[in-house]
Amino acid sequence: MTNDLKGLKNTKNRKLILDCLNKLNKPVTAEELYFLLKDENVDLSTIYRTLNSFYEKGIVKKEINSSKKNIFIVDNDNDSHVLVCKICHKRIPLHGCPYHKVNKKIEKATGFIVEDQNTEIYGVCPECQKKINKK
Repeated sequence: MTNDLKGLKNTKNRKLILDCLNKLNKPVTAEELYFLLKDENVDLSTIYRTLNSFYEKGIVKKEINSSKKNIFIVDNDNDSHVLVCKICHKRIPLHGCPYHKVNKKIEKATGFIVEDQNTEIYGVCPECQKKINKK
């Protein structure tokens, strides 16, 4: 959990947004944050600006979800790999990084230094498989 604004001014809205991201500990869109913070009167443009500032400072990671929207999660310096159910949209984190060996092969073959990766693997979770098989 990070509370470091990495040189950004500690404003009420930045603190609210960062606290919300830390509590959720899962990727969210700006719109989802807006809905979650509606009682705090944080406008959507402030959320977008803040998330972009957080991204530029390395406070959050930015990914693209299956709906092609930007999603943001606190950057805790861990590789982020997750299984995503295409039916119920449940997200199941994968612990450990299955890509270290692949990254080494990529580096050896291309000379490109892989510094980080975030991967979402799409499929159908066991609960949804059971529902499908009951039909």
